Amino acid sequence: MPSTRTLATNLLPLAHGLQLRDVSIGPDQIVATLEATAPRGACPGCGTWSAAVHSHYQRTIADLPWGGQAVRLHLRVRKFYCRQLACTRRVFTERLLHVVASYARRTARLESVLRVLAFALGGEPGARIVERLGMTASPATLLRLIRRVTVSEQPAPRVLGVDDWAFRKGHRYGTILVDLEQHQIVELLPARSAEPLVEWLRAHPGVEVFSRDRAPAYAEAARKGAPQAVQVADRWHLIQNLVEALERCLLRFRPALKVAAGAGDSVLGPLPDSRETTLVPWQQRAEAVSQQRHASKVERYKQMRTLRDAAFTVLDIAQLVGATRRTVYRYLALGGPPERQQPQRSGRRVRAPYEAYLIQRWAEGCRNRSRLFREIRLLGYQHSARTVSLFLKRLEQEPSASTVASSRPTVTRVPSARRVASLLVWHKDQLPEEERDYLRRLCDQEPTIALAYDLAQEFAGMARERTGQRFDAWLTRVTTSGIPELDRFARGLTDDRAAVEAALSLEWSNGQTEGQVNKLKLLKRSMYGRANFDLLRLRLLQAV
Repeated sequence: MPSTRTLATNLLPLAHGLQLRDVSIGPDQIVATLEATAPRGACPGCGTWSAAVHSHYQRTIADLPWGGQAVRLHLRVRKFYCRQLACTRRVFTERLLHVVASYARRTARLESVLRVLAFALGGEPGARIVERLGMTASPATLLRLIRRVTVSEQPAPRVLGVDDWAFRKGHRYGTILVDLEQHQIVELLPARSAEPLVEWLRAHPGVEVFSRDRAPAYAEAARKGAPQAVQVADRWHLIQNLVEALERCLLRFRPALKVAAGAGDSVLGPLPDSRETTLVPWQQRAEAVSQQRHASKVERYKQMRTLRDAAFTVLDIAQLVGATRRTVYRYLALGGPPERQQPQRSGRRVRAPYEAYLIQRWAEGCRNRSRLFREIRLLGYQHSARTVSLFLKRLEQEPSASTVASSRPTVTRVPSARRVASLLVWHKDQLPEEERDYLRRLCDQEPTIALAYDLAQEFAGMARERTGQRFDAWLTRVTTSGIPELDRFARGLTDDRAAVEAALSLEWSNGQTEGQVNKLKLLKRSMYGRANFDLLRLRLLQAV
């Protein structure tokens, strides 16, 4: 078997002018004594070689652990006389830069491992893992190792993706730049205004395709910093803007949404008033909260209407009322005050598919509630036993409840205008049969929605199939459709027409950039409040 000295010789960095003198293994650490053996040393000031030894001294350095046990190196090095009369140094210490840096207390390979852990884990988590691996480094030390790294300058990408990201949502934002061809982050900017991006583009000429969302600041930055680049609007944001326009349109046809869902008076008759039923305490609280919220919405609606009648702009109304412009547009598009949404007592009941089985077993004489609960669990029930117990308690107290439960009609929950707007842009073949039937009933109920559905499908098809040559014909159809919400959406597209046509024709889009933003968010949230811009930028650009 190899001796301890032989093993130490193989594990220690002895290939750079060092010789092992001694190894001692203690209860808590391993100590190895090394000595420099080079015949001469080079002066760090003037570079002159010297063999005149002045003296010796010992450095204590930490090295990589062996089997989880700490390793300390006692390194004996020499001091030499510098014979160059013009040099400011008279005595210098020999350097062993391949093993340890000047004035360092850790070997280069240990520092390299710590730096990798710092980039991957950050300060606090990294320090905990380092301790478990038999090394020693504080969170602040790991962060200093990150800050010492210099990011190498990358060549300018040919296809650049740009998007914003939030330091703190609603308060402070930055900009992320992504090379869409190489699938890697190029740079992180501390603001989302045009000026920093213009400076970066001018310092990195060569961008041919500039993919962005529809923010005016990024469009201006591309025009000023990279006028030769083809701007491409993000297709996801285009579809999102279309969905928002469809939502505002559908809000004008709320009765049609109810009738198509089977919740209108023509199908089921009027829904029972919540005051006709006995409410348990939590339902009473939910009812009170619902009424309070609805009253505030009605008051806000009246304020918006009053300000609009007084010729205030949408932006002024949003600032005075304390709402977003999107909310103002949505409220002003309503024909009257917003309806109150009843607490969801009449919605989908999780035990409804199993009530018939429970009633049958109860009629057969089974009164063991735990057994009945286990039986419907085997049938696929995945909710609490209390819900089943309350139903069985009703059967025990009111035998007629079994007849009521079995004959109770299923009330279809009316989808929101937002949900229906999303369905209008989905590929028809990818929708479930139930939702396709709903859209068919909705279009039969209201011709305006049918026309909006046709226009939405045509635009979504252009985005999916990259058939931008049909954009002019689509614009003509929209402007003559008589649907004001889609006409406003089309006018917004014409203001950024070149980027929109490029988005409907070229393969590039900002989906990959959004994925990198998600990576940034994950990294930022794992930094425990230490996500200063310099640290976040370094960790993101050097992510392992």
